[in-house]
Amino acid sequence: MAAGRVEPRADVGRGGPTGIECPMGGSLRRLLVAGWLLICFGTSSTEAAPTSPHQIFAPVLVFHHVKAFLPGDNAIERGLTVPPEQFDAELRYLRAHRYHTVSAYALVRALLSGRRLPSRPVVVTFDDGYSDVYANVFPALRRYHLVATFFIVPGFLGRPRYLSWRQVLTMSRHGMDIEAHTMTHPDLTVVSPGQRVSEVAGSRTALERRLHRPVLIFAYPYGAYNQAVLETVKRSGFRAAFTTRQGWLERSDSLLTLPRVYVDNDDSIQIFAGRLTADPAALAADPL
Repeated sequence: MAAGRVEPRADVGRGGPTGIECPMGGSLRRLLVAGWLLICFGTSSTEAAPTSPHQIFAPVLVFHHVKAFLPGDNAIERGLTVPPEQFDAELRYLRAHRYHTVSAYALVRALLSGRRLPSRPVVVTFDDGYSDVYANVFPALRRYHLVATFFIVPGFLGRPRYLSWRQVLTMSRHGMDIEAHTMTHPDLTVVSPGQRVSEVAGSRTALERRLHRPVLIFAYPYGAYNQAVLETVKRSGFRAAFTTRQGWLERSDSLLTLPRVYVDNDDSIQIFAGRLTADPAALAADPL
């Protein structure tokens, strides 16, 4: 990414408002981030905005791998894998039934500021940053003019089976939402306080330095958190965080423990359709 270039910030459909490039040093950084929050979220505070009369209801779907099953895949990896043909059918369903994909950024902005979301909103998220999302997910999203949010582990980038920095920056340039998922994907409830801060705040800093924009949304590895983890996430400057708790997001949810909905690799299109509605029977079990 060329220095000084203003890149698109993922929002709705093909993309949303332009991003604001932000120097990452000292008090100037804090001042500019506060201004960016005021412009984009309608508040520079770390507290949620007053509840809007508009009801927010949105399924936040969670995926990991989209690829063919391989003989060497263990049970966990198979449980986290959706075949490309199934994923493509699910994207076609969203398009055909007039769902609007919105980024996690746009969703949180609506929760904080009271801005309206488009009709039938859905958030598509991917955890961990595996290389198959660049090969199979990114082209499919662009083909259908949809957006998704990718929770990235910066310490894994460039390793075998993971995305490279170049691929992450390319996806960001084309309107995909890039957010944080710790530096090395530990269970944050069992690490030392110092390591917890390094993992949480460090992932934000690493992504901001390369993306040249604030990173304000987090996802907990393994969905694991406790009060100490919540405090670290908040003190690190994140405005919202996603768990693996099963459920559909509503305005009343705590911004630091937002729920998501798993998509299984044996879902029929009818089951997938059920995951987009508030039907408890449609919730998948957490594969982890």
